[in-house]
Amino acid sequence: MIKQSVYLHYLSALTDGDRLTCVSIVDNLVSEEVDIKTIYVDLLQKSMYRIGHLWEKSRASIATEHVATKITENILSMLYPVVSSSEKIGKTAVITCVDKEFHELGARMISDYLEYKGWTTYYLGANVPRIEVLNLIKEKKPDLIGISANLYVNIIRAFKFVEEIKKERPEQKIIVGGQAFTHEDAPNPHQLEECSYLGSLDELDNFIANL
Repeated sequence: MIKQSVYLHYLSALTDGDRLTCVSIVDNLVSEEVDIKTIYVDLLQKSMYRIGHLWEKSRASIATEHVATKITENILSMLYPVVSSSEKIGKTAVITCVDKEFHELGARMISDYLEYKGWTTYYLGANVPRIEVLNLIKEKKPDLIGISANLYVNIIRAFKFVEEIKKERPEQKIIVGGQAFTHEDAPNPHQLEECSYLGSLDELDNFIANL
């Protein structure tokens, strides 16, 4: 667990757009051999959720949120050499956002975390045309496909995309995630039949352990 004082220091720096301090804090955690999952969940994810909440309450600007996102992306890139050094286990995943979705941070974190768990991932990022993702799936024949949608308006696209994949690959394992699936008007994500909703890295760990 990351100390509250460390989290608050990081959150303050992130909110101020102080990339150097954020990098320094994460560097210290890595040197102290804090687990990658702990850094992801108790620092990066927690702080971004907090900034998102402040934005919703009009206590943080769009610019602040965008700068924080870019700093977090830089942190993930900094951590990638540690993440990718894990021994590979022969499993592959395609991780993407649904088309018209521009929030890609969560999808990238899932992709990198799977790499940390020994998977080989093909990460496509935000707003990739559906046909291009389908072509990659046909080429790579992955063990797992992950689809992210954060905006509720994109949830129908996500469901249609799952149906399209299942039409071609009925046995394909598919996971979905993102804030769109927790919207008050969304169906209960834990009752989805064609795919599995995962709301945390703990749930992801349990899911891949049972594949």
